[in-house]
This record gives sequence, structure tokens and C-alpha cells, in this order.
Amino acid sequence: MKKSNFLIGILVAATLMFSATSCNSQEPAIELKNANDTLSWILGENFARGLKESDMSLNKTVILRAVESILDGNPSPIDNITYQEGMDQFAVMLRAAQQNKAQDVFKQQQQQLQQMTKQDPQIKYDEQSGICYKVLKEGRGPKAPENQRLRFNYEGRLLDGTVFDNSFGGNGIINLPVNLMKGVGYALTMMNVGSRYVFYIPSYYAFGSTGSPQLNIPGDAIVVYEIELYEILNN
Repeated sequence: MKKSNFLIGILVAATLMFSATSCNSQEPAIELKNANDTLSWILGENFARGLKESDMSLNKTVILRAVESILDGNPSPIDNITYQEGMDQFAVMLRAAQQNKAQDVFKQQQQQLQQMTKQDPQIKYDEQSGICYKVLKEGRGPKAPENQRLRFNYEGRLLDGTVFDNSFGGNGIINLPVNLMKGVGYALTMMNVGSRYVFYIPSYYAFGSTGSPQLNIPGDAIVVYEIELYEILNN
């Protein structure tokens, strides 16, 4: 039931998106007169963006008619069995569209990262992970093992240089790689103690298609982490 309600919400919001798109050339932008109007728009925009990003093809006219009819209190012309079959089909279509987009983003980012190695010979490409890295300082200590407590500092930034997180200035954070973003956890295992690397991490190893609104990281963003590894600690 929750899945169906969520998908219905997406369809409703898609209607708002399509309606606004079709009216922009004929009517002025909608005026948000109060907090309820603003909240309504935010919810509609949120769902509409999700559908738009899925790149699905739907009949805008039918969506508009259906939403208007249901909001006016009219009964549905579709029986319950057909309705549920349609919702199940929509869920399958949505997953397929998301998977196709993820594959396209993966290929594009791999090409982008490999191109970076051609522009800067100091940037290396790790075939196993698809992560690029640059060695700023190579340490002489042991290699960091997996699932081990480590002391290190890092700075996270976007490709344009915008910093979204920074732990430098303290004594180093202590954590297990498995508790960190997957890309950072993997990156730490590539380093020797005493090293300082810059890692260029694709979105599937970082914040994914949704990004991180709290850190102002957009979806499908390659992120850069500069990491200095100080010590391997006993568990």
C-alpha cells in the first residue's frame, strides 16, 4: 500500500510539472500566496523531479484528466485489479529507467575520470574500483588493512573546488572504513601510513543519484577527497 501511495504521489506531482510546463508559455507563473501554497509546490516539485529524472514517457493529457477527476471526487473508471496491475507495471518501468540511467552515468563518469589521467599525468586510474587518485606524499608505513581502526584527516570537495567537509586542523578522526562512505573506505586501503592522496570518487562509490542536500552535493556528482593517513590503531 505504501508503495502504491508513493507512486500515485509521483503521478500527481508529474501532473503539476506537466501542467506548469504547458502553461508557462500562455500564463504567468503560479503565485504562491501562503505557506500552504508553498508547501504544496515543494511536495509537487519534489515528486515531479523524481519522475522527470526517471526519463519515463507518459501521456500528459490522460494524467491531467485523471488527477482533476479524482480531486473533484469522481469515481475511477478503472477496477481495482486493473489499477493494481498498472501500479505494478509502473514500478517495474520506474526501476528499469533508474537502472538505465545509472548505467549511463557510470559510463560517462568512467570516461570523464580516464580523461583526467590524460590531462594530468600525476593522476592514476585504479582499474579495480574506477577511482582516480594522485599521490601528494607517499608514506613509508604499512598499508592500511580493511576493517581496521585508523587515524586520518580528510577534506571533501566537488570537482569545482567547493569544500563540503573538512576534518583537518584537529588530531585526526578515528573510524572504521566500513562506517564511512564506500569510496573513502576503499581509498584508505590504497594508502600507506604517512601518505597523503587526492581521490576522485565516482558517484556510485560516493553519494549516488540523490547526492546530499545537507552538504549541498548534487546527485550523480564525482567528489574529491584529500586524505592524510597517520596511524593504524589496535582494535
